[in-house]
Amino acid sequence: MQQVYHTYLSIIKKNCTNSECKIVVPKEEYSQLIELAKKQCTLPFLLPYFRDTPYFLFLKQQTKQILLNYYELEHFTRKTVSLLSQNQISCYLLKGLSLASYYPVPEYRKSGDVDLYINDSEAFEKAKSLLISHGYVLQDELSDHHMLFLYTFPKTGRQFELELHYRIVGLYQYEQANQIVEEVFSNPSKLTQTLYGYSYTVLAPTESAFYLIHHMLKHYLYSGFGIRLLCDFTVYLNHFYDEIDFEKLHAWCRESRIFHLYEIILACCRNYLGLAEQIDPEVTYDTDACEHFLSMILEGGDMGTNANHAIVGSTSYQKINWLTYFKEGHLQMKVRFPNASHLPVLWPFLWFWTFVCFLKNNRKLRNTTFRAVLREFKEKNEHTRLIRIFENSDS
Repeated sequence: MQQVYHTYLSIIKKNCTNSECKIVVPKEEYSQLIELAKKQCTLPFLLPYFRDTPYFLFLKQQTKQILLNYYELEHFTRKTVSLLSQNQISCYLLKGLSLASYYPVPEYRKSGDVDLYINDSEAFEKAKSLLISHGYVLQDELSDHHMLFLYTFPKTGRQFELELHYRIVGLYQYEQANQIVEEVFSNPSKLTQTLYGYSYTVLAPTESAFYLIHHMLKHYLYSGFGIRLLCDFTVYLNHFYDEIDFEKLHAWCRESRIFHLYEIILACCRNYLGLAEQIDPEVTYDTDACEHFLSMILEGGDMGTNANHAIVGSTSYQKINWLTYFKEGHLQMKVRFPNASHLPVLWPFLWFWTFVCFLKNNRKLRNTTFRAVLREFKEKNEHTRLIRIFENSDS
């Protein structure tokens, strides 16, 4: 691991744990640290270490923007949840403000949108109609677990995105994982969290920890994720470890065959980000693998690399062949045609149109070629094999 990564991780650890350790930033690493923090959306964390440098003004301006975005997002979150609550629609607040509150400086955690989960289908449809009637514009986005809305504040013109989830995460190729997720989150336990004088419903600690793991998994399978998601996991477990049922969490991870992912995430958070030693101490992972995993995360951006070129990655495979591509294409067909895909007689027609859409998106959205996308998928599979996603099953 590069020396600049060690310096950066020391800064991140201090911001996750508010530790008293003294950090000295070598001048020769200034520009590298700035670029790294910019890619990982963590620029405010550098502010105290650059006060007497030419970079300080830039960091100060960026921090102001993140602070402004934080409070505007808080207003948008309260506005949206209040609207639903006033119409007797209950929802769970996911990530965002809820997670930021556990950081030493909540405002420094970058948030891009608001995620709400409604686990009742009738309530979800009611919420959809309500939001549209109040100026939330439904976007044309392909997703198997949420609907995306865009809201523009009339006075300022500022726009914010709302992801309204009807499923906690998207579907996997491995059906057992889908079943466990459905069982856990069909009617999850609740916790009330008060933020700036307003009460929100959030997932209870054990369910929330399991959700954070799956949130990382989905990003990892698709295009990767940055240090921010590991920071989230660290600060959350440090705050709630007495209230998390780790035996139940282990069982859920084992049954959905993602326990290796949990192991490497926990070990990385403990070794590099300040996760308390007493949290699930029996769970460990190979030190070299952890270093390689974390280096991959730091080499990418806040949400990984090549996101525009990526295709669905729903598991990891021992080998990649045309059958593998067909399996992933079949899953994409289910995502694109959720209702029609229940009828096997329509599958040949739906496969054809899914492939046509895939080629069209390669040219217009990804700005790449069919061959390049498949090559990227194969390379990404090598990353997922590092942590044996679903035990590298070709099922």
